[in-house]
Amino acid sequence: MKVIVVGAGVVGVTTAFYLKADGHEVTVIEQNAVAGSETSFANAGQLCHLTAKPWAAPGVPSMIIREFGKSTAPYLLHLRADPTMWSWLIQFLLNCSPKRYSATKAALLELAKHSTRLMKDVVKSTNIKFDFESKGILHLYGGEKSFAEAVKAEQKIPDEKQQGEILNYSDCLVAEPALTQSRVKYAGGIIHNHEHTGDAHKFTLALSKFLEQEGVEFLYGVSVKNLLINGDKVLGVMTSSGVQKADVIVVSAANDSVRLLKTASLNIPVYPVKGYSITVPTGGYNGAPSLSVHDHERKLGFTRLGERLRVAGTAEIGARDNVTSPARIRALLNHTRKVFPNAGHLDSAEPWAGLRPMTPDGAPIISGTKYSNLFVNTGHGSLGWSLSCASGHMIANLVAGRSPDVDPLGFGLKR
Repeated sequence: MKVIVVGAGVVGVTTAFYLKADGHEVTVIEQNAVAGSETSFANAGQLCHLTAKPWAAPGVPSMIIREFGKSTAPYLLHLRADPTMWSWLIQFLLNCSPKRYSATKAALLELAKHSTRLMKDVVKSTNIKFDFESKGILHLYGGEKSFAEAVKAEQKIPDEKQQGEILNYSDCLVAEPALTQSRVKYAGGIIHNHEHTGDAHKFTLALSKFLEQEGVEFLYGVSVKNLLINGDKVLGVMTSSGVQKADVIVVSAANDSVRLLKTASLNIPVYPVKGYSITVPTGGYNGAPSLSVHDHERKLGFTRLGERLRVAGTAEIGARDNVTSPARIRALLNHTRKVFPNAGHLDSAEPWAGLRPMTPDGAPIISGTKYSNLFVNTGHGSLGWSLSCASGHMIANLVAGRSPDVDPLGFGLKR
């Protein structure tokens, strides 16, 4: 079949990979000049599966209230006269209940574990290079209470082989010697040796080039205006360069998916949540961590990507552009100086901001629609990198009429 994938971020490109593997004729349409130019460009680089959790969690509402108005708060709320934002925010807060959090977390865990397995297969079959490492991720907790809660949750993981190693702080210093320079002290940590890291942008670029060699067509600099509907089917898309017809359409356009699906009278609860990162050159310095480190108190990830250190995190609800805030970038730099003061040339750090496409419950939408040949693969938030392979694989199964390897109900358009 002829399949159009709208969007060449990491989720769209992995979707194209699995559709091509099924023998389809695939065209990817991307409004930017190259693949992976938006949310995939400079994320934390952490491929988490055991710690893939929804942001809508117990304790988050009180944190937002407690930190309200602070420019350095992990969660920053911009009050706007925007009905869409308020509707999304109300649903987000409702999903912070323990029951809903547990259900979403369980669904994400299964999808993320499957995605890790698939990622390894992609690396082997394509031999693409993207600073991929399998050294694990060290998760740090600043307070005794949060550390105890994390340990308790870890011990509940059914498969003991998947449980991380629980470390007191002195053991954390042994696991990652760069922490001996830190002026920030932590209660303890959990190291997950099964988790990986890599540059999502490099991966997306390399996989797109691999797919081009395999016959997948990429149309760059082309925007999709609307979907062309006829009855219960989508005939194709109207683009800035004309009509493109196909047997199947997959919308994987991150935040722009909302606008595009409205042209087919479909509404999805996806709203942009802004995140930040800095990329620090580490050449000539010896103080950058070799392990990837996740600071759960400050919601920050530190990831070594070759001769670069990526520091990423924070969330701004209500920010509708990708302009970097000097205060947020300064906060990232200041905290990096406290934790890894000799990590690299911090004055040359490259700032970045991106708009994560978030659902209120934190789970992506990987689903068919009321149109028999229209599918949606978006709303991954901060987990697009971690969930990309399993998400693309699930769409390929749905298109083929096969049962997905992971229960799709938790990722349906109607859930």
